[in-house]
Amino acid sequence: MFDGVAEAYDRVRSGYPIELVERAIARGRLSAGSRVLEIGCGTGKLTELLAALGLEVDAVDPGARMVELAERRVGPGAAVRFHLGRFEDLDLPEGAFEAVFSATAFHWIDPSVGWVKAASHLRAGGLLALMQYLGVRDEQSASVDDAFLEVLREQVPEIAADFQPSRDLETLLRGADERRDNISEVWDWLGEHRHGLKRPEAATLFSDVIVDHAVTTLEQTADEVIDVFRTTSLYHRIDPASRVAVERADRVIIDAAGGTVSFPLATLLVTARRSCSGDVTATAARLDPQREG
Repeated sequence: MFDGVAEAYDRVRSGYPIELVERAIARGRLSAGSRVLEIGCGTGKLTELLAALGLEVDAVDPGARMVELAERRVGPGAAVRFHLGRFEDLDLPEGAFEAVFSATAFHWIDPSVGWVKAASHLRAGGLLALMQYLGVRDEQSASVDDAFLEVLREQVPEIAADFQPSRDLETLLRGADERRDNISEVWDWLGEHRHGLKRPEAATLFSDVIVDHAVTTLEQTADEVIDVFRTTSLYHRIDPASRVAVERADRVIIDAAGGTVSFPLATLLVTARRSCSGDVTATAARLDPQREG
């Protein structure tokens, strides 16, 4: 799905704040030459930062066009090895990485596989660093956010049922703190929609969960809003005729707001350490007896 709009995705999607990346690197005690794994590298916006900071990166993505653009972004001299395929299926070395990164991608990984497999590739005490960005609610953006959601309810009610109004930053962070005993519950809570990412084994495999954030304000025209919309999974779930109606209604909302809309965009960083006491092999065998031995 995303591979079919790779060029647009690369052009209009936000990157990641360098201060959050540096915070994760410090938390993982990483230095130049540290070997890290990136799950779902996309067009390489995080990959580029990791490589520029001196890390040796193994980057995974299932989209051939995405990987092609990521290779172009990081350049031929970067210490990056790209692996084309689904993370769930790739055979990567176990216990070989000091950190595993994933930005706006880990919610696409099968949770019955992802948490255990990520832990299996980390050395004991290694860092798992998950990043994503989402619009957060404030007084200025609330009315427009509600209007966009109402458009979905009118045009595609069967899809709109999966969506809730955006939440304010304080609510997001408080809810994450209440769930810190299990990183999968934190990640599930922070998602804009409910992905069903919670897995009990993640609490055993990872500890020391910390949530950080950085907030910027985006101001976008109708064309810019729609360009981003066309790179989302939501857009591809809507039939073509309804897409036109949704875009037309969104333009009316933005025109009524003066031609641009402004909203806060929060980039969230969730880190955890692979528990030294967590037996990844035993956990994997318990979840899938065919893997035992």
